[in-house]
Amino acid sequence: MKNTNPLSPLQHMVKKPKRLETRLIIWVTGLCVLQALLFGALVYQLTAQSLHSHIGDKALAVASSIASRVDVIKALQNPKDLLAINEEVEEIRQLTGADFIVIGDENALRIVHPDEKKIGKRMVGGDSQAALKGERYISLARGSLGESIRGKVPVYSNNNQIIGLVSVGFLVQSIDPLIRSRSIEILIWGLVVVGLSIVVAIYIGQRVRNAIFGLQPDEIARLFSEQNAILNTVRNGIIALDPEGNVRKLNQRACEILDKPLAYTHQPLTLADLLPEHAEFLLRNQSREIVGFELFAADKRIILSRFALQVQGQADGILLSMRPSDELEYLSQQLTKVQAFAELLRVQTHDYSNKLNLIGALVQMGKNEQAIEIIGQESQGSQAQIHNLLERIQDPVLAGLLVGKYHKARELNVVLTLNPDSLLGEITRKDILERVVSILGNLIDNAIDAAIRASDTRAAKVRVTVDETSKTLLFDVEDSGFGLGPDHNVIFTPQYSSKSGAEHGIGLYLVKTNLDSCGGSLEIGESDLLGARLSVYIPK
Repeated sequence: MKNTNPLSPLQHMVKKPKRLETRLIIWVTGLCVLQALLFGALVYQLTAQSLHSHIGDKALAVASSIASRVDVIKALQNPKDLLAINEEVEEIRQLTGADFIVIGDENALRIVHPDEKKIGKRMVGGDSQAALKGERYISLARGSLGESIRGKVPVYSNNNQIIGLVSVGFLVQSIDPLIRSRSIEILIWGLVVVGLSIVVAIYIGQRVRNAIFGLQPDEIARLFSEQNAILNTVRNGIIALDPEGNVRKLNQRACEILDKPLAYTHQPLTLADLLPEHAEFLLRNQSREIVGFELFAADKRIILSRFALQVQGQADGILLSMRPSDELEYLSQQLTKVQAFAELLRVQTHDYSNKLNLIGALVQMGKNEQAIEIIGQESQGSQAQIHNLLERIQDPVLAGLLVGKYHKARELNVVLTLNPDSLLGEITRKDILERVVSILGNLIDNAIDAAIRASDTRAAKVRVTVDETSKTLLFDVEDSGFGLGPDHNVIFTPQYSSKSGAEHGIGLYLVKTNLDSCGGSLEIGESDLLGARLSVYIPK
């Protein structure tokens, strides 16, 4: 049943996470907004405190000026005629911008006040007693006109006695518009900062996106996991280095090849710690690629390749790939074995295809008896050949190799025979078996080619002898060719060949290479087939 329920916005957010640049814009903008709010609040608070302090200092200065006036001192000493002093103080209030100027006597009773109805009444606010004790100060209190910032100053008589006080005040409500005007300026600058932060966030997002090739964080995490999995499963040792030779990445296989503990993969290392004898050479001329370079390290021969690393067109270090040389040799020998079996299958397929075509033609012609005879001959011949091989050669790999070469020679009109005196048991050492397959296969191929070149003057024949002693494997390959000539050393070089073609000239070189690796030897002589005889001796 089809689900028709729409996805909620939250589900959409979960399924489609925001892109990195979008997140950066949101984060940077949010951070800037938060900083702007905190900065604005701080500036507002400092502005308010500054204005309050400034107004308080102004109130205190005006109060001090009034307290030192002679007419004020006289009015406090003789409060009979207060109209004139009230008028004088009112003019001062208007000039200074104060909201009120109040003069009180030694009992805190008002003799001067902007509101005539409040003259003669006690000053309110509870902040006048300290002034009557001789202190000059700024206070914040609520009086009859409201909450205000006040400057309080005592008034002294000529004989230095306190006879009253002067209170100059600025209402808080009259200061708030000044603070709000400053706040608007702060808000405007805050909006400018937020706008700039958005532009900067977009720029940073684009730079980060370009630096990481447009990948998103989840993609980077997935690639990192995949990279680690790949690096630790490949058969090659991998070392990634920066231009100075510091190890950025080291897989487990590299530790195994170099006989280093696996803990090295998580430690800060240099190339000198891993390949001290070759570090200087490998770090030289880093832009040049090296493929298949053979070196000796960790008591083994290693085949190493070096590749330059680039990031956005700039050199950013090198990558080393390595494998033990014996692994490559093993793969080469395995390939030789596979090629031998492939050749066997190809030749058998071709041979049997020809036989089937002949039998089919005879059946169509009504020559059933001849067809049956050919089938019997072919069956008996193949069975006899296989039976003979299995009796004398117990190793199935070598038996299969010889069967394949037999069919190949037959296809090329060359008679290949196994010496009746041949006898060989199973070869238990796999390294020896692989080399024997390569050696014997190349010798037989060369003998077949030599017999074919001389087939115009004599019958093309090849004879193979396999035998063994308690300590040695023996192989003889003879042909009816023209022989190998007097210079026997040159034939084992990879450049030498008596044939033409890209694949020629390496058969006997491979024979010699495999013989050297297993400590074997080879003798060259003349065969009674009129060609060459190559005798191989391999220690078990």
